[in-house]
Parts: sequence; structure tokens; C-alpha cells
Amino acid sequence: MHRALLLCLFVLAAFAPASAYEYPFKNPYEATVLGTLPRDEFPLDSIRPSSLRDLNPLSDLGAVRERELLLHERPVPEILWYDDTLQYSVALQRDVAPLLFIIAGTGSSYDSANCRFLQAVFHRAGYHVVSLSSPTYPNFVVSASTTQVPGFIPRDVADLYQSMDAIVNEIGRDRISSYNLTGYSLGGTQSAFLAELDTREKRFGFDKVMLLNPAVSLLTSATILDHLLSDNVADRTEAARVVADLVSDLSAAYRGSDEVNFGDEFLFALHGSRSISEKELKILIGVAFRVSLASMVFTSDVCTGAGYISPRGHVIEKNESLSPYLDAAVGVSFEDYVDEYLLPFLGFKDPTMTRERAVAASSLESIAPFLRESTSIAVMTNVDDPILTPDNLGFLKRTFNGRLTLYPAGGHCGNIRYRDNVAAMLDFFRK
Repeated sequence: MHRALLLCLFVLAAFAPASAYEYPFKNPYEATVLGTLPRDEFPLDSIRPSSLRDLNPLSDLGAVRERELLLHERPVPEILWYDDTLQYSVALQRDVAPLLFIIAGTGSSYDSANCRFLQAVFHRAGYHVVSLSSPTYPNFVVSASTTQVPGFIPRDVADLYQSMDAIVNEIGRDRISSYNLTGYSLGGTQSAFLAELDTREKRFGFDKVMLLNPAVSLLTSATILDHLLSDNVADRTEAARVVADLVSDLSAAYRGSDEVNFGDEFLFALHGSRSISEKELKILIGVAFRVSLASMVFTSDVCTGAGYISPRGHVIEKNESLSPYLDAAVGVSFEDYVDEYLLPFLGFKDPTMTRERAVAASSLESIAPFLRESTSIAVMTNVDDPILTPDNLGFLKRTFNGRLTLYPAGGHCGNIRYRDNVAAMLDFFRK
């Protein structure tokens, strides 16, 4: 009896997880806003390149270079003159090495906190790393978008692909031993489409692709984010008041702090002394999304002269106040943008285009057969990611099966820098 009990305990121990998942924020909206505290981030100094790949010695780990690339010879509105070239960052090894592309999330740049962190991790692990802004980021819209009307994933991904190819030519293909790809949020979704496109264009032949917190359907996830704002405020005045109150509290806490550390740890300290309600968290997320959307809408309208935000034919001068235009743009939801701006444009280019076709083409379900068969593509996301519906989670489970890592907490991208997540990313890419 005693030996049987010991045997049972041994078997249970063998199949138990090595350690519990201890990411601290169990509320998905807290996780989305607060992210990962510095003390819980994956420690960069724990990476030993020789344990991952037998690579040549690393170059200076701080040698991240910001670069620019002229992709289109075309007029740029004077108000956007500084965005005429594609801006991106690259961190290179001394010698031949694998390359990892990182695609930023909705409205984010190559220099976002998540891009910088992932770039540092994988550069230390022995990769050349290129970070690219989202096609929804203003600089990409001006400099790299063929149509300058973002939001239709097949077109945005084609623009990304051309940009990536041009960057590789700048680096030199003889310096690259293999190609890999990751992206977070919308960048994760686009990474899946990039992998599918590459099977037809065959310029890279990606070894491994990791989708981090991807949206399954762009329209579904964007609508969820829009509703975090519209469902929790009576009007724009209330939204502005809530955000102003939070900013005021942040400023007060900042003045009383012993050191300047305005980041995740600082927000957490504020959260400990001034409880932020779930409603306020939702509003913050909704406002952040709406502001990034407004920048995209304004930039696209100025570039195309469509007259959606700025009156058709009006040239915005350098010294002209942009407040009236941005105020108008902030009032545009993603569904408004799709129905009033994107779809008319797509219909002009292709008279057979319908709303249903456009929405379906910007969903992972449109490339489901490819994703089911592609064993080199994996997904890492969270059960509580607020941009995913139960149907979306069901799709990911059915499609990726054993290639899906589903964490119990983390919200939307809140745990990307968490130690367990990063260790799992490194493990995936090194196999």
C-alpha cells in the first residue's frame, strides 16, 4: 500500500507543471494597462548565446540602429514632410546569423516598448533583429503604404512584405542564415498572412513564425476595443474627464515619488495607492485605441485628399492648428472608418468588393487551411485576452492545436515581457 502510494505520487509529480504561472494581474484590463513589472520581466542577462545556437560572437548589444528607407518617389503633404521615408530599427550581429522580423501592434511604431524589449532579447540570443512599425502607424501610411489607405490586411501585408524585402537588401542577404518572424496584436495577425504570402512569393522561406496575442478577425477585435470606450462613457466629455483625472493622479504620484520611473512599476505603485476601477481601465484602453485610430485616419485622409476629415482641396499649412482635425478624427470609430472610408475606396478599386468579402479577407479564417498545415507557425495568447471572443478562441484551438500556448492570464499583450512567456518564445525559435 505504501509503495503504491509513493508510485502514485511519483507519477503525479512527473506530469505536474514545473511551476505555476505566476503572472500577477488576474484582471485582463489591469494586465492590458499595467503590462509586466520590471521585477517580473525576463532577465536579459540570463541568455547565453551558446546555449541557443553556435553563433559567432555578438556585436555590441546596445547597437540598435534607427534607419530610414525611401520606398516611394511621390509627393508628401507638407504637414507630413518628416514621414517621407520608412523608419525602422535594426540590431545586427557581427557575422552571418539568423534574422528575426518583429511587427508592431495596432498604431504602434518600431520603437514601441514591446518592440524594443523583444529586439533586445533576440539580439542577445544571436539574431539579427529588424523591428517594423504597424501599417496603421502614420509613418508607414505615408512612406510605405501603396494606397495610403490602411485597414485591409491583404494590401497592408503586401506593403509590409515589400518593405521587409527592401530592408533585407540593405542588410545584405549573404549575412543572413535564415529568416524568422514574430508580431504582436495586429502585428501577430499580419505575421500569419506574411507567412502565407511568402509561400507564394518565396523571398524568405521563414523557419519559424510566432503570433503573439493575434486578433482572429480585425473587425471583431477593433469593434471590441471601440466598445470599451462607447459602452462606458455617456459622451466624449466624460471620456476626457476620466482620462484627465487619471493623468492628474499620475502627475501627483510622480511629484511625490522618490525616483523618476514612469513606467509599468510606477503605474503599479499608483494603482496600489489609488484604486483604478475596471470601468476606468476599459476607458483608458478604449481611448488609447481611439487616439491611435484617429492618427491613422487623419494621416490617410491628408495623404489621399479624400475630404473625410480635412475639407477636400484644403492644404493644411505647417503653422495651422491640427486640433479641429484630430478632434473630428477621434470621433470616428473603426466601424465608421470601414463603412465610410475604407469600403468606398476598396469598391472604387474593385467594384465587386462587398463588406462581407473585405471583412472575411482580414480574418485568419481566410487562411485557415494554410495555418492548420503549417507546423512552423505557433500562437501564444491568453484565455482572458479581451480582444478575443469565445468563437475566436475556439478557432485558435481547432486550427493550431498543439501549436497554441494559452496562458490563464495576461489580458491583451500584458505578459509579452513576462519571464515565462519570453522563455517559451526563445525555446520555440531555438528548436
